[in-house]
Amino acid sequence: QNNNLMTIVGHTHRPRFPEPGDIPFFNDGSCVHPRSITGIEIEQGEISLIKWQVSTKDDGTLQIIRVLLEGPKSLRDY
Repeated sequence: QNNNLMTIVGHTHRPRFPEPGDIPFFNDGSCVHPRSITGIEIEQGEISLIKWQVSTKDDGTLQIIRVLLEGPKSLRDY
């Protein structure tokens, strides 16, 4: 039993997004990479592991896009 507690950390260089029922320990990894930033988002009762990265459009211009890596999962499931 985890007493309805979860741990959210970052910068251990090991991203972790557990399945419901596992130990609720979340980690965004190392956060800053040469061409991207990873993070944990909590929104409307759900948690996700995401990445913002540089992407090239068809016309060759650059843009920043959001990539969903894991989730979203309901916080209630943990």
